[in-house]
Amino acid sequence: MSFSGLALIGCEKLAGIYGVNEGIIDAKGTGVQHLFYNGFGRDLIHSAITLIKDGDKIYYGNRVESLKQHPVHMKPVSSHAKNGYIFTDQFECGEFNKTEKAYAWGDANLGFDIEVENKTGQEREIEIYAYVILQPQAGRKLKKQTAAIIAAGEDCNIGIQFADANSHSMLTEGPTGFIYRLTSSLLQNDLRTANVEVADDMLCGVLLGRKFTLPANGSVNASWSMTFADNQPQLVAQLASNSKLNYQNSAVVYWEAYLAAGHLLNVDEPHFDRVNQVAIKSAVINGFVPADLTGFYYADGLPCFYPRDAMMVAKGFLKSGHLVEAKQVIEYLRAKDLNPLGEFYQRFDGNGKVSEGANNNVAKQLDSIGYYLRMVREYQQVSGEKLATDDEIIALAKVIIDAEQKFGLVGPEGGVNEGVFGAAFITSSNMFIYGGLLAAMEMLGAHPFVAAIRTANEQIFTGIERTYIDGQGYKYGYVTYHNELIHKYDTPQYFGLLYGFPDTEKMRLTHQYLLKNANFYEHGIGYSEQEYHHGAWTFNTAACAQYAYKIGDVETYKNKLNWLKLHRNGYGLMPEAFSADEKHICYINPLVWACAEIVSMLHIGDKV
Repeated sequence: MSFSGLALIGCEKLAGIYGVNEGIIDAKGTGVQHLFYNGFGRDLIHSAITLIKDGDKIYYGNRVESLKQHPVHMKPVSSHAKNGYIFTDQFECGEFNKTEKAYAWGDANLGFDIEVENKTGQEREIEIYAYVILQPQAGRKLKKQTAAIIAAGEDCNIGIQFADANSHSMLTEGPTGFIYRLTSSLLQNDLRTANVEVADDMLCGVLLGRKFTLPANGSVNASWSMTFADNQPQLVAQLASNSKLNYQNSAVVYWEAYLAAGHLLNVDEPHFDRVNQVAIKSAVINGFVPADLTGFYYADGLPCFYPRDAMMVAKGFLKSGHLVEAKQVIEYLRAKDLNPLGEFYQRFDGNGKVSEGANNNVAKQLDSIGYYLRMVREYQQVSGEKLATDDEIIALAKVIIDAEQKFGLVGPEGGVNEGVFGAAFITSSNMFIYGGLLAAMEMLGAHPFVAAIRTANEQIFTGIERTYIDGQGYKYGYVTYHNELIHKYDTPQYFGLLYGFPDTEKMRLTHQYLLKNANFYEHGIGYSEQEYHHGAWTFNTAACAQYAYKIGDVETYKNKLNWLKLHRNGYGLMPEAFSADEKHICYINPLVWACAEIVSMLHIGDKV
């Protein structure tokens, strides 16, 4: 099974979504969408894609438009990510076929290629354009250059470049995101060519391109690029430099160097590994891990940073040998303010400001302390550098020691699933906390405070073991408003061993129970027994695979790996979850943590 191809596209200072088979910006955009530069405080792009005009019709993304009828949506004949980073789609468009490619490279560059193949025996003239819809930005001014258009603004300066372009069109669209003026002007042969100043709340559109002679039964190719910079002198210099480049070759050099800097790719699954390594690198800017770029998990209209998701992505970087990126993510969280109780806040918005009150309004997330301490320790083991001081480690450990307890478990908090039963004392969270405290003891060595941490961990371990039921395994835990054990499974327990909880016989028995009772579509693994995204989840299935590998259950590892391969999207990236009610429906496609968990899974062993 393969879901619509949607990709995480980005490089050092860019992060966004790309797809020509599904709109993300409230189902209105196509191509590059939700693009951010040097941070996540401003969404820059509504749509960026190559557009073809052939007679009285225009073709862009999966859309065909004319003045005579509503847009028609096409399905690509094929979608894939060449080399893991060149997102490629082929469409049959009646009298011609088109192959579109998009990629990112360097500090802040996007490249677009298109091949148009004539299926008729008649030569004719077509027009090919860079089609770009820009989100509102203060101080926006659009002006023509020789073969480029510069979109200046207070937050970012954007250059659009198309070799030998002689047709420049710029206009304001509107404030709503429903786009029509630019395409209508093209269909009516009424392109606006004057420079434009745009109101702060208005989207604006750009067409940049030229006419091509399409040979009978032959083809033409075109390429264009977008470049982003802090100021206009930097932008002009970069545009001049880029004009001498082969864009796609530049992307190959950039991404092959990045991949080579890490560990060798998984020899059995090189492409699955490549595309998901590229995805998590593409999503992260300066250590900020956006939980999602499709628009679903946003805070105040911007991507948000969850400490938990971020540490999972740091693990993916670390396991694949990308220590620079792993360190950036860990240090981003380290630099954030703690709440008055000394805990990590639940989430931060795209500007890095605290934004509490997310899912179920369960603000406390004690499990994040466990992930963080474990990642600091694992980074130290690999690099020799400890990213937290002893005082910082002790302060976080003390938060756990001072936390409320219920039958030995600390809480109440939301845990991985953010409180589906409300704030609770959760078995899986306590497994991660146990592993984090164990990491703290290892980093503190002979420090006197280690004794207090050890005592707390012994109590936590006893509390965890108390939630085990013969024949069922470890159960969910306890809520604040009742005292009985919640008799629900909770597959995030698979992450326990991965974050330092010991390999207990009871967890092995829980594993066997979950394989039989938490599965969807045979080898997909569910979350908790909940209605939210009812069905199999990517990171739970991947965590099960990693747990199985660690205890020597290689058959289960292979089964989960193969199942996940069958459920990747058209470009090879992973959605968050898959509907149990309709096998062709997935949720949040793609999700950053899901892609990272695939990387961790593929790098858990040398070869399977």
